[in-house]
Formats: sequence, C-alpha cells, structure tokens
Amino acid sequence: MRRLAGLAVMGALLASGAARAQDDNINLYRYVLDVDVPESPALVALEQAPLRVLLGAAPKPVMATVLASAAPGALSPGLSLDIAPYFLFGGGIRSLSSYRSNSVAGRLMRVLTKTTVSAALIPDTTDGGPWRVGFGLRTTFHDPHDPVLNSALPERVAEELERHGVPRPADSDEDVSGRGVDLSALFDEAERKMRSRSGDIQVSAGWGVSARTEGGVFTGGGLRDTRHTFWMTGQAALGRRFDVLATVQGLDVFDSGRALLAGVGVQRKTSVADFRAELTYDGTDERLHPGAAIDVKLPGCTSAIASLATAPGTSEDDPVLRGQLQLRWYFARCR
Repeated sequence: MRRLAGLAVMGALLASGAARAQDDNINLYRYVLDVDVPESPALVALEQAPLRVLLGAAPKPVMATVLASAAPGALSPGLSLDIAPYFLFGGGIRSLSSYRSNSVAGRLMRVLTKTTVSAALIPDTTDGGPWRVGFGLRTTFHDPHDPVLNSALPERVAEELERHGVPRPADSDEDVSGRGVDLSALFDEAERKMRSRSGDIQVSAGWGVSARTEGGVFTGGGLRDTRHTFWMTGQAALGRRFDVLATVQGLDVFDSGRALLAGVGVQRKTSVADFRAELTYDGTDERLHPGAAIDVKLPGCTSAIASLATAPGTSEDDPVLRGQLQLRWYFARCR
C-alpha cells in the first residue's frame, strides 16, 4: 500500500511537471517584429545587396526578393529566397524558459533559431555565361533586440487573451491575431522597447559563394569563377530611430584575387521608411566608395528598397555607379 501511495505521489509530481512544461511552451514565430530586415546572404555573395555595409539584426524566418540592378551598359534582374531551417521543419515550438536560458545549450539554440540559408539567381550580363548563382548562410550571434528573450511580450499576449476569455492557442499556431482581441498595442510597445535599447550591439556573420554556370541552371555542365565571401557585421542602436553600422568582408578569400572590404554606415528610421548611408573601403581597387539607400515599408509585410552606390570598375577603370531596386516579402508581425 505504501509503495502504491509513493508511486501515485510520484506520478502526480511528474504530471504536474509535464503540465507546467506544456504551459511554458510558445511558438517563437508569433513574436517576429516588423523591423530591420537584413540582406539576403546569397545576394551578398553575388555583390547584389543594396549596400555593402550590412545590417546586424536577426533575419526573418522567410524572405523572398526580386530585384533589378543597373550599371553602365547592363540591366540585370534577379531573385532570391531565404529561409530558416528551424522554421522550415517546425522548430518554433519551444519552452520559453529553455529559450531564455543563458546556458551553452540555450545560447546555441538561439543562434540556430536565427540561422538562415539562401539561394539566388541572376542572368550573367558581363561574361557571356547564361547565369550567375549564389548560395549563402547567415546567423546572428548576439541579439539584444529579441522580444522573446528581452521583453515580457509572450506573457502579456497570453494574459490579454486569457483576460478576454479566449482559449489558449495551440502550440502550432504561428499567428494569434484574428481572435477578436486587439494585440497591436502590445506588439507596438515591444517594438518600441526593443528599438530603444541604446548601446546594445547586434552581431551577425555570414558566408556565401557565387559562381557562373556552364549552360542552363539545371542542365549545365558545371560552375566556374567560384568566389567565396565571408563577413561579420555589427549594428548598434544609439536611440530608437538611429543606428550605427560596421561591416568587414573577405572577398574571394580562396583565390589569388582575395581582398578586404571594410565600411561604416548610419541608419535613420521613420514610421514609413528607413534611410541608410555608407562609406566603404574596397581592397579590390583600393578606393573609398559611398552609397545610400531608402527602404520603404509597404502593406502586407513587403518593402521596396532603392539604392545608389559606387563600385570598383573593371581593370584600372574609375569606379562605376550602380543603382538597384528591390521588392521584398518577409514573414513578420506586420501592421
């Protein structure tokens, strides 16, 4: 009898622990804010990012980009797709306490959550080949602007739903809107709070490889002119609407033409658009190159980016002026 009683008590404790663990579960992708959408790493590898001083913010779980780049004598369309494998395979369901843990495992899982893979394709207009392809990998090592980690947004959303008598969302639900409860004020407050963390630095890094195809993309005979690019970038908030950016890139690092690029930039945010300006030193031609861009927010988690910058010319030519227009869609909590 005593043994049965002991087993019953143990079972009750285990059941309550399991219930608490289940109650602690959240879906991380409910809380992705519509702010600071970083560049596609595959486009960075292809030297087709809007600017070369990159954002250090965490990526969105999914992003698709179409673009048109213009340089003297050439107009080039392109497209890219970025996705977080953690999102793709349904890894967003996590214990809130484990996600916030500062143990080695907790930190590594946060990095994994913010890792994306990327592929891009543009026609080759410079060397007679049919296509240029790019692949990339990007992750965020330090993200103090994470609303799940550094705000009470998940708890406040749960409390607001409970206050209105709305049943708890299923763990698989990535969207908690459309339940008859207006949560916009909570998300707006979290965004303001995260953006006002002055002095905090977001740190990201990436690798990308670009190449020209021999023949068609799927039927060609191989790749040539392969170039590997590595980079690290930091983004420091000096206020809710002003950032300082710094990027270092290693260009073509496995070939004799390897070079170093370093640059600094600033970003000014408004409610409808973000403005960026940069100055980079490119070891390819040992020159300074300025650039500027505007990122306009559009309805439906989309934005349009227009940029203008100088870049190294061919051989010993003077720098060339390049313009670009991008249209991006991304997964986030958008107004």
